[in-house]
Amino acid sequence: MPELDEVLSPLIQSTSEVTFQMPSEIRRRGERRRILRRTAVTGLVLVSVIGIGVGSAWALNGPAPTPDVAVTPSPSTPPATSAPPTNPPTHTTTPPPTTPPATSPPTGSPRSTGEPATPRSIPTTAMLRPADVGSGYTASDAQEGDDHGSISMMMSYCGQGDYTNAGEHRVVNRKRSVRRDDEHYVLEEVSAYQNTWAARHMDDLRAVLPQCTTIDIMGDPNARATFTVVDSNFTGDEAILLKETRNGIVQYHAVVRQGNVEARLRIHTGATQSQARAIVVAAAARLCNATPTC
Repeated sequence: MPELDEVLSPLIQSTSEVTFQMPSEIRRRGERRRILRRTAVTGLVLVSVIGIGVGSAWALNGPAPTPDVAVTPSPSTPPATSAPPTNPPTHTTTPPPTTPPATSPPTGSPRSTGEPATPRSIPTTAMLRPADVGSGYTASDAQEGDDHGSISMMMSYCGQGDYTNAGEHRVVNRKRSVRRDDEHYVLEEVSAYQNTWAARHMDDLRAVLPQCTTIDIMGDPNARATFTVVDSNFTGDEAILLKETRNGIVQYHAVVRQGNVEARLRIHTGATQSQARAIVVAAAARLCNATPTC
């Protein structure tokens, strides 16, 4: 049948291309497979026997003992022993000197700088007494107002009223008059200054006096006065004695200093120069009652 031939033809053609082995080769391969299976079975039996033997031995004798290993103990560190107590070295400690708290110096005492002290008041004993001037005189502290014939006013009449700033540094003032009558008297003003200012006043006065040798009182040429320095530094720490002549009448002015205390005098007693000088010396001695510098 033609249709069957078409179906079987390709199958017959592919079968003809297959190479069939020889019968001897087939037998040789079969023998080799038997030998391999035999060897494999023998090996499997041996492994099973060995495993059973080891397992039985373990079951009967227990696990293999751990071999003894000598363990070397680590050297033990002996406990630290405390050093025997030692006595600390003996030191002699000298406590620092105790400084007493600083205290303010009492009023009127000298300063630590060595500068003279400035009094806060002028005692009566620091003022002139009647016996210092002459017989028949009496003292009074009731003097009021300014002395228009004082040396300070004379400097103002001369146009030098601002010759010094010492007046701004006066601490205390006191006035006194020693009088016999209206034509015979001494007017005194005592002042205490801050440190150094009494001496500065003296310097300022000395500097301005050469400019005031002739003074018109109140600007009046008919009341002209002449000023002359007649003595200097003859008593106290410093002193100046001035002679004023006006219309034939002579009077003296003086400034004397002891430390920070100063006396300004107008001597209108008709005294001679030596008598006026003696009054100034007495005034300087009285000032020592107001300052410790004497």
